[in-house]
Amino acid sequence: MKIVRYVFAVVFCSIYPAYADQFCFALAETYYEQVYCQLQAKAQTKGLPSFNQFKKNNETVQASLLKRPAERNGIRLPLPVRTTKPATVSIRSPERISKPQVVQPNAVINELNSGAVRNIHSVSAPIERCELTAKQIRCDDRVFKLVGNKANHRLAAEVLTGDNKMALPAYQGGELQQYLARAYTQYITKMCDIGLCGVTMTYGKFAYLYQDLQSKGLDFPQRFEIMYGFLKKDKTTMGVSESSSVPASLSLQACAELGDTRFVCDHQGRNYIFDLQ
Repeated sequence: MKIVRYVFAVVFCSIYPAYADQFCFALAETYYEQVYCQLQAKAQTKGLPSFNQFKKNNETVQASLLKRPAERNGIRLPLPVRTTKPATVSIRSPERISKPQVVQPNAVINELNSGAVRNIHSVSAPIERCELTAKQIRCDDRVFKLVGNKANHRLAAEVLTGDNKMALPAYQGGELQQYLARAYTQYITKMCDIGLCGVTMTYGKFAYLYQDLQSKGLDFPQRFEIMYGFLKKDKTTMGVSESSSVPASLSLQACAELGDTRFVCDHQGRNYIFDLQ
């Protein structure tokens, strides 16, 4: 009987693998959600609600739920920052906002292509000269193709080892938006390196997480390094679906060019990434 059960478990797991869109850290949009993921990775979520249910609670409830398991596991858990300001989404200001929200694509694209970040996100062809068709963006003689997740056998050697770091730059003063744009470009590159192009944060969510971590006195690059470490471990054992598609309603107005080799498009809070062929 035990042998039969074991065989069934192996077959079931091979037919129904856990895919990248189920990676906890790929879904975490706040520090408290990241802490939940850390506890989950250590099998320390006994007594906690499911991740989806946890996300539905406000920060005060989340902090209360996480307090004891975080203490037992040596995870720092700053209390929520109270604010009397209304909850608003502002990419240009590091104001604390009460809940991550889907940022309007045009606001994000204007940010990425603004004068403050033009040297980092250089648009070598006006968006008016580009065309989105099926899974491609064509700009004159350049073609960018939609990229999703990749299985481990299609990745460069050693990318899932401890030697591969996310290495986000530290903020050292100056224009905050220029820093965030540079950090975001590095984040996208590193996620694609480990075959997780299909589950990256939009720029709006990335900027929100920066605000969230800053409000709690936490180190932004360090937190992303921790996240990257857990994602690499998950990637070594969990399967990914390589299928990808573009929503029919996706518009080029929701896209920005990162450097000369990549487009990133934000559609209803989800990223779609196109790489130069």
